[in-house]
Amino acid sequence: MIFKNVSTEEKNNLLKSIKPITKEYFRQELIFEENALCDKIAIIRRGCVKAKIFYQDGHETVIRILNQNEIIGLSLIFSSSPYYKASFYAETLTTITLISKLDLLKMMKENDTIQKNILSLISDYSIEQSNHIRLLSYKTIRQKLCAFLYMQAKEKKATTFLINYTKTELALFLNVERPSLSKELSKLIQEGLIANQNKLYTIINEKKLSEEL
Repeated sequence: MIFKNVSTEEKNNLLKSIKPITKEYFRQELIFEENALCDKIAIIRRGCVKAKIFYQDGHETVIRILNQNEIIGLSLIFSSSPYYKASFYAETLTTITLISKLDLLKMMKENDTIQKNILSLISDYSIEQSNHIRLLSYKTIRQKLCAFLYMQAKEKKATTFLINYTKTELALFLNVERPSLSKELSKLIQEGLIANQNKLYTIINEKKLSEEL
């Protein structure tokens, strides 16, 4: 994503001029801890990473799931308060390439395309966070679920799409109880608004779904 529209030759030359570090993490292994200093970005080369917030009462919220080629820390590294707001765990065997802040600045200075890509990615993440806050602001579980599915359909520009979350993960993401989420999901299916099979969803009645918001 950082190297989008950058030629292979340019990319290789840039990587030779810096000192990226590649690490592997086992399933459920901690990658970055909440409140730790973010002084490097992490590009996911393979695997899956979950960002989790843990509360004093023992419950947790999955605020983000990141997959191959996505980046951890890009929105924080240039912040005036560059500390992780969540803990990041490997969900599967995961390979990550770490690039320091100084090396990132060097690449941005030497390549205009990389600079534009990074600014675009930071903006996209800001929009994603705003959407998540909006989802959590809905009062009912039904509204949260309908809003999530409606946003996914618009983002993917399709009425049938896959999501990254299991039902349990989706419940954590929406900050609701798993049984309550399943109950509302079943209602939406019975009412003919959507269809669902595992992580595959189909919006059957988009107009009615949007009216729930």
